[in-house]
Amino acid sequence: MSSTSVPAQAHSQDLRWLLTRANSSYLVKQKGLGRVFSREPSNLKQIHSYTVSINADAFRYSGIVNDKAVGIEPAANGRGIVVSTKKTKAAPNKIAGTRNVQTISSGGSRRAAGAVANIVGKRGYRSDLLKAAVARASIIKRSQRSRKAQRVQKPRGKKAAAVAAAPSA
Repeated sequence: MSSTSVPAQAHSQDLRWLLTRANSSYLVKQKGLGRVFSREPSNLKQIHSYTVSINADAFRYSGIVNDKAVGIEPAANGRGIVVSTKKTKAAPNKIAGTRNVQTISSGGSRRAAGAVANIVGKRGYRSDLLKAAVARASIIKRSQRSRKAQRVQKPRGKKAAAVAAAPSA
């Protein structure tokens, strides 16, 4: 009798969630926060919770458990965002070809939000993650904007008279 190995994709999503929900190297547990966060790749909200009340919500955003997962990160050069999706029909023993990666670097935050919406929701990949994906892309684009320098206010009234009367050195 020959032994056969079961590919990783053969396990159901529910079984993978049961195995990783309480013990995972990506969990971030801190006292006083009230919820458990996650550092998983492709977890849009960075939320991980194994409590019954928001169990389904955390399962939805998990990037490890779901067969179809969406990841949105800032681009390496600091300009734009990288949208990665899991390939559903990829071989489980091939690590290199399991993701589709698209970089959105030109345009503003509205263009990026539209492109993310097309990739995630409108093409039918994971329409339930559309709102969270667009929100994460918008936050990343906002963080990449350059800040305006604060304008120095000119003194007015008594302070202006005091500056004018003071001898210049």
